[in-house]
Amino acid sequence: MKIQSLAIMFIIIILPISMVLASYTQSRVTTISLQSKYDSKLKDATYDALKAYQLNSLNDNTSEYANSKIRDIKASVNTFFNSIATNFSTAGYSKTTLQNYVPAVVYTMYDGYYIYSPYTNTWKTDTANQNIKDEMTTQIPTQSSGTYEEGKTLYGLKPYIYYSCRYKSGDDNDIVITYSLDNYIAIQGKIGGKTVSKYGYILSDINISSDEEVIYKGITINTENGYTENVMVNGTVGTYKCIKKNGTKYYWDDSKQKAFSVLNGKRIEQSGISKDEFTNNKNAVNYFKEAYEMKNYIENTTFLRELSTNNIVDINTGASYSNAQDNPYQSISNIFNFSNIESKDSDFNTHKRDVIKYSIERNLSIAISNYNNYSGASVNFQMPKLKETDWDVIMDNISIISFLQGLSIGGKIYNGYSVISNTKNSDVVAEDSIYIKDSYNYLCNVAENGLNSNAVIGVYNINLERKSGESSSGSTQYYYPITGDFSYDSIVEQNNINDKYNGNIYNYLALAENKNLAKVYYTALARERYGMYRPKIEI
Repeated sequence: MKIQSLAIMFIIIILPISMVLASYTQSRVTTISLQSKYDSKLKDATYDALKAYQLNSLNDNTSEYANSKIRDIKASVNTFFNSIATNFSTAGYSKTTLQNYVPAVVYTMYDGYYIYSPYTNTWKTDTANQNIKDEMTTQIPTQSSGTYEEGKTLYGLKPYIYYSCRYKSGDDNDIVITYSLDNYIAIQGKIGGKTVSKYGYILSDINISSDEEVIYKGITINTENGYTENVMVNGTVGTYKCIKKNGTKYYWDDSKQKAFSVLNGKRIEQSGISKDEFTNNKNAVNYFKEAYEMKNYIENTTFLRELSTNNIVDINTGASYSNAQDNPYQSISNIFNFSNIESKDSDFNTHKRDVIKYSIERNLSIAISNYNNYSGASVNFQMPKLKETDWDVIMDNISIISFLQGLSIGGKIYNGYSVISNTKNSDVVAEDSIYIKDSYNYLCNVAENGLNSNAVIGVYNINLERKSGESSSGSTQYYYPITGDFSYDSIVEQNNINDKYNGNIYNYLALAENKNLAKVYYTALARERYGMYRPKIEI
């Protein structure tokens, strides 16, 4: 056979294969490109939703309360859908259409979470009640229909779900422990046949010196003298001694020798709060004292002291798991092992992570699976598997998890999610939420080089956010509760961080040469956590 014939046969065989491979490769490139673009659009919309929630909650005097949170979350969800509709408008999708491809939006909060998804209205609505009618109508995707009756599909927030786990031993010990994003827990149920309700932070290595002094990890913590913040009162910004109690800030007016609070820029006089509470602020000391009492209670209660994952039962039925393989939590023999319990890899925090992760995955899987019954899209909606790095983000702070599924991206169906963390909120005082103000009025990361001897006071990062109010002249005036210059090296660029810092603040402070830094940091963290709105009713 002549070489020309062989060449022709080669071309006849190879050319179609090459064309098919080229087409396939181009299709894959197009799909990957669309995947990346859709990921970016979803992330942008989720970030917009987060910023809306952040702005609303930080400028709300009542953001700690449930009704305010629900209002802010609803506004955030609306921002999400408006943003995602704008981002996808060039692809030909409208807001109403896109809602059929969003099976759920999750708002992880301090001690639980909300899931925004559709549900069937089972309430026989009283149409004569206009308030109920208006509320129902706002939750209907197609407003023009005006249908809100029993059996109709509504979009809204499902009931709040706590990060809880149930533990049982015999008939006398049956409790539910609710965890949080920090070390605060709630224990409710029956121990030794008696009803209990205990709340508090879980800490180790605390000693009580006196009514005004404690020792934590070898660091002496005293009362604070005259912590101050700026606040706008009746149109004028002033600097006052400040103390936060159960979520509310109180200020001391030296000229009138009176305490007051501020609501919507208006001064509200307060009685029963003495000047000594401001000049001798016990928030930090009380934080450690209550943690000390909680530790003693757990260690002196046999059921809690010996609590393990073997005691876990179904939270609804109370049924025990038949064997270790059926238990969804990794095995831990002593959940309340107080040896360095604050560490992220402690038995306590490992189990807490499992509880939060399992609760979210279980309920979210149900919500997404049920979405097949509500969506107008011909898509089999399924819960995607979140990466461990995503769970790290969720565990660190309040977050929004959004899902988008079912859109065509060439050769496959899009199935994406986005996780965005809210590092500036009034609900969680995370370890990295505390900045250190040095003697030069710089606000620094706790691990900045050379900060040890210059540390003056620790401040909560949300108090560094700009606030606004109406001045006495009627114009908008801006101010900062805490003033100072951000350290370019440790906060902006984050390039002047001590080599000994590995992300674990507790370990780093234990290695600090000057204990003043640890004292300033622990005092600020304790002050802010103790001042938050937390349940404190105990039995």
